Amino acid sequence: SLEEIMEKPGGRIGRYKLLSLLGEGGMGMVYLAEQVEPIRRQVALKVIKPGMDSARVIARFETERQALALLDHPNIASVHDAGTTEAGRPYFVMEYVEGAPITQYCDEQMLTIQERLRLFQQVCDAVQHAHQKGIIHRDLKPSNILVAAEGDKAIPKIIDFGVAKAVSQPLTEQTLFTEDSQLLGTPEYMSPEQADMANEDIDTRSDIYSLGVLLYVLLAGILPYDSHTFRQGGIEHIRKIIRETDPKTPSTRLTRLGEQARELAESRRTEVVALAKCLHHELEWIPLKAMRKDRADRYRSASELADDIENYLRGNPLIAGPPGTGYKLRKFVWRNRALVVGTAAVIAVLILGIVVSTLFAVKASLARVEAQELSDYLRFSVLESLDPFKVGGRQITIRTILDGAANDLQGKFQNTPMAEAEIRHTIGFAYWSLGLYEQAEFHSKRALEIRQSHLSDADPNTLQWMNELGWVYHHWSRYQEAEQLFAEALQGRRRVLGEKHWDTLDSMGSLAVVYCMQGRFDEGEQLSTKFMEVVRGTESEVYFLGRLAWAYRLWGRYREAERSALIALDSYPREYGNTHYFTLQNIRWAGELYWEMGRFDESDKLLYEALNSWSEAWGEEHPETLLTLMALGWLRYSQGRYDEAQSLFDKTAKTAHRVVGEAHFVTAKSMQGLGTLYLSQGRHDEAEPLLTAALAIANNILGENNWHALHIVNTLSKLYTAQGHFVAAEQHYLETLKAQRHILGNEHPHTLASINDLAVLYTRQQQYEEATTLFKEALEGRQHKWGDNHPATLESMHEIGILYLEQGQYDKAETRLINAYNGRADKIGPEHPHTRDSLNSIIRLYEAWGKPAKAKEWQAKQRN
Repeated sequence: SLEEIMEKPGGRIGRYKLLSLLGEGGMGMVYLAEQVEPIRRQVALKVIKPGMDSARVIARFETERQALALLDHPNIASVHDAGTTEAGRPYFVMEYVEGAPITQYCDEQMLTIQERLRLFQQVCDAVQHAHQKGIIHRDLKPSNILVAAEGDKAIPKIIDFGVAKAVSQPLTEQTLFTEDSQLLGTPEYMSPEQADMANEDIDTRSDIYSLGVLLYVLLAGILPYDSHTFRQGGIEHIRKIIRETDPKTPSTRLTRLGEQARELAESRRTEVVALAKCLHHELEWIPLKAMRKDRADRYRSASELADDIENYLRGNPLIAGPPGTGYKLRKFVWRNRALVVGTAAVIAVLILGIVVSTLFAVKASLARVEAQELSDYLRFSVLESLDPFKVGGRQITIRTILDGAANDLQGKFQNTPMAEAEIRHTIGFAYWSLGLYEQAEFHSKRALEIRQSHLSDADPNTLQWMNELGWVYHHWSRYQEAEQLFAEALQGRRRVLGEKHWDTLDSMGSLAVVYCMQGRFDEGEQLSTKFMEVVRGTESEVYFLGRLAWAYRLWGRYREAERSALIALDSYPREYGNTHYFTLQNIRWAGELYWEMGRFDESDKLLYEALNSWSEAWGEEHPETLLTLMALGWLRYSQGRYDEAQSLFDKTAKTAHRVVGEAHFVTAKSMQGLGTLYLSQGRHDEAEPLLTAALAIANNILGENNWHALHIVNTLSKLYTAQGHFVAAEQHYLETLKAQRHILGNEHPHTLASINDLAVLYTRQQQYEEATTLFKEALEGRQHKWGDNHPATLESMHEIGILYLEQGQYDKAETRLINAYNGRADKIGPEHPHTRDSLNSIIRLYEAWGKPAKAKEWQAKQRN
């Protein structure tokens, strides 16, 4: 028809000449058009498609026109004109934004994180303006936010209010949320309440959610949910994910992308490690708060979101702290709606006995009204959890008892707070023993708060509870909070009980442990020496020996560690029993010690014993069981049994993510183990995201430049060396080595490993003089610490042989490589990958040396 011809490029609509088609949506077409009068300019003209002019589509179209007409902001495309075509279909004319979608613009211009945040703040200001005018956009996404350069300044413009909604009253006679059972909006950017098609109560916080997703993409370069998987299952699948699945943190998503992560980092003018480090912790709290499932937990407004970005840029405290206990507890309850089953009822009854005995002890010292409250609580809350009819016929477990006791506590003891404190303390300790640290913190912290508010700081039990809460945080890998509580408890116990009291020494030992975990070895050793001087020769000495052995191992003082460990291995079963927490923990520590000492058979025996005992006595998913599983994975890796190591690391990592979360030591170490294994197998693209993620977790829980993180950075440097990224590898090695020499000392195993690995890099770069100096230091240090037959010593011997081979000093290379091969064949077996590596190097040596007969002789060993 003539109408259709007129509405194609080259045709006209009213006084506007259509130049080209800019875009096409479900209901309309957008053209680049030219306006001649009263001024000449290019505009964007949007018109309903032929055949789409139903009443409801026209209503939506009118919604957008009215919304834009109400708004007047430099970052929102303005409306110039409106009318109807000759066929009666409405159109409107708006500002033409000659720009790219905001994410595309940022990547093409390689904007830094700070520049992206500044650009995003302008978007927040525009959204705030719309909200103040009573308009909710409901489809904020990159393609609806175009960025144009005006001089040297980037100006974002929000367009397309096609699914906008008025806050107070309809913009048109009908405001539609769904059309033909389709979601209105873009699912990846859609809030949970908007995804609920039955929910018409959409407010401005729905746009806050979309802004959170947009910020997530601007920072990390990827969506919170994988789009392919996200859209596979249809509308119901999409809605379920939006409503129920929490997004991974931006740093986690980024570090699992392999090569793509490097490209994303480059588009932000940085490196993957630096980008993950930048995103991790405070910065990623901002989009995650904006994207909370419960809108009450989001930012209250777009301006508050912009203000929090300003807080970040200025280094001020954020509104968006990490999720608090209340929020995490609600999430926990939602995830665990079904009770945990599988533990024998008799064990549950034993736990009940602990709770009941404590309650009756409290009851004996309380007035009649308190006794009645306790009786009612036992009868109607705790004991009901043992009734199979109440729990739906499911098997009664320890968890059933604890949840039954915990869930009905609130408000039960308003007149008797000390009774509540005793109950919560007992429940918190029981949750801690199960490795349920979130629940343990909730009850233990509340118990301590109650006690502190009713008793003086000089109360010994209050100080004991403070120290116990510190151990909850320590096992949860929240070391700074643990340190604060241990230090406060130590100060109080010194003042109240004296320097030599057992409890004071316990706090001193606790603080020494957390210092060691943070790599503050001088402080840790000072405290350890002090309390060992006091307890040596007393009954308390045995209790501390296991901790001391563990500390000596961290310090790299293996002979002293072994002496203490052997005494503890002999004494702990007699003192505490074969399956006591301390007994099993010390067996694992001893197994790890022997692994690091290269005594693999002894390590294997102890770690298997510990793993079986932990699994049987404490459960397969207890954090200590996972630590033992991970330690066995490291042993298998050192033995060259890579398939078993991968299985163990993979199982540990997956279970740890689910049980203790990402921000935990065991999660980081298992990911490091898997990444190290992949590096040894040449699977570089798989190794890098794992190691980067492990580094981010270690920095988060232990602080910058902690000794665990430095060890991971060293492994990343080995990866960069293997990939040929020599400049990056050398920079990381030098920074790491400098920090390790300062924190750990020149002869710590980690320091010696970095020295050796830097020498390998220099060999690859043909910087032979520098390599020789470093290899000499590494070999002598390792020989002094472990002797000639330790795998690490043999590694240095092998690498020195390679150095001489590269220099053409074949006689020197021959001696070192053959010694390394014989030592490795004897120590770790002829089939170990490292032994085979030495064998191949010997063959390469003789081929380069012009000794084919010798090469054949060693090639025969390859076939055997």
